[in-house]
Amino acid sequence: MRRRANRAAGFTLIEVMIALMIFGLLAATLQQVASGYMGNYRRIEGQTLATWIARNRLTEMRLQDELPGTGESDEELSYGPYDWEIETDISNTEDPAIRRVEMTVYRINERVANRRQQQLVFTGFLGQN
Repeated sequence: MRRRANRAAGFTLIEVMIALMIFGLLAATLQQVASGYMGNYRRIEGQTLATWIARNRLTEMRLQDELPGTGESDEELSYGPYDWEIETDISNTEDPAIRRVEMTVYRINERVANRRQQQLVFTGFLGQN
């Protein structure tokens, strides 16, 4: 009868290295997916807040007794956790009782060299009551 050699139970070095390689690839893939998800979240958050700012500004203009004058203006404000810049361009239309309002909303980021990032271009119209 032959004796069986006692073999130590466990994994070989090759098996451990393959397992670590698979784990590393999975971790890298998950990190890329999470990074993309967070980037999309920040983009959508910025666009949503910028839309609320522009709609609020247009509503404030609509509540005024008179139509605003034509021209360009620039304004900074804090809304939510960020600072914002709004460039507003009010122009005439073919109907003198209607004004076209175009707002470009930027999120100000003090940590970036180019300190503002465009989030939204919003166009609306105002009419006399």
